[in-house]
Amino acid sequence: MKKSYKGLLVVFSLLLVLSFVFTACAPAAPAEEAAAEEAAPAEEAEEVEVEEEAEEAEAVEKETVKIAFIGPLTGDNAAVGIGAQNSFELKVNEVLESGDYPYNVEVVYEDDASDPATGVAAANKVCSDPDVVAAATHWNSPVGLATVSVFNKFGVAQVFWGTIHSDIVYGNDYKEVTRIIPTSLQSNELAAEWAVNKFDVKKWVIINDTTDYGTKNRDEFQSSVEKRGGEVLDTFGITVGQQDFAAVLGKVKALEPEGIYYGGVVTEGAGVLLQAKKAGITDVMFMGPPGIQSDTYGEITGEDGEGAFCSGTFDVNSTEEGIAFVEAYNAVYDEPFEQNGPYAYDSAAVILEALAEVGPDRAAIVDYINANSFSGVIGDIIWDEYGQNTTGGLTMYVNQDGVWTKYEDSEYADGTRTLPWE
Repeated sequence: MKKSYKGLLVVFSLLLVLSFVFTACAPAAPAEEAAAEEAAPAEEAEEVEVEEEAEEAEAVEKETVKIAFIGPLTGDNAAVGIGAQNSFELKVNEVLESGDYPYNVEVVYEDDASDPATGVAAANKVCSDPDVVAAATHWNSPVGLATVSVFNKFGVAQVFWGTIHSDIVYGNDYKEVTRIIPTSLQSNELAAEWAVNKFDVKKWVIINDTTDYGTKNRDEFQSSVEKRGGEVLDTFGITVGQQDFAAVLGKVKALEPEGIYYGGVVTEGAGVLLQAKKAGITDVMFMGPPGIQSDTYGEITGEDGEGAFCSGTFDVNSTEEGIAFVEAYNAVYDEPFEQNGPYAYDSAAVILEALAEVGPDRAAIVDYINANSFSGVIGDIIWDEYGQNTTGGLTMYVNQDGVWTKYEDSEYADGTRTLPWE
């Protein structure tokens, strides 16, 4: 009996050891598996959170720098100013959205209301802020003429997206001033070339507003016409805001001109044309500078504006870059970008490149802009020794169906429509 008992004890002990072995090798219980599965996402979430915190820390560490935009955001010329403001904003947003730009950029927008005094106040405001390192400014030449000394005083880069008066650039030695848009002289040379040599319209009357912008256009167009063998029968000045042009147009009609050139901006230019047509001056060529190149002109003149000409700015639909700009702009904004939108867009590009290259140093930004050429929607931007862009293109437009249309693309060019004086 003792021997048999000892045998059973050995067998029992062996079975007990084997049970421990099988238990150790068995799969984990469902609860243990669930716990393990819950731990993995938690660890992944912690890793993502750490990465996000690192990215946020990097963004916080970027220095915030201010740049400024000044233009006519209220008043008769607000459409041009708002279109330019939107275009400037579009470029800033495009540059910043990648997240690679080395600074956080805050844009300060100021209204100059097309008024020199208001413009000077806006210029002083942005320049007095030490965080503002550069500005894109102004559509109206009188405003630009009034503010260049302010930017020079503070040493702040002033990139003009508008204005065409030559003295803004050539009437001083301020290195802070650069201008992307072509000059009034270039515009008036083109206007006279088309008027006299292409259309053989040689006898002209000039009506201009009495601002510096208007008188500069008057003098330049007259000189450009006369050196091509044309004749200016007389010139007449009107004031900005004037609404009744009957007295002036009575004298114009008596002179029997072949063409009327208006040196000024949209509202008065449209008013002169409308009242001229009502006065029976219908078989003449109407011509104007970029100051009348706004969709507002067609809205005011309606059918009476058909066949009017404008020696205007860059044709944005002539290049792939320009077409891309139009598509990007129209995807975001309802207001038209107007004539100066591409120039405002490129002014933002110039400022942002300079800031990225030399940092938020006013003097260094001025020097960088002056020392370099740039590439933008309007093509190459190459300064002369005074800071005037020597490229950027000018285009002759005709008013067709209330819209300024490149002449070569118009129905007047292919003979489908007849010009008013033909």
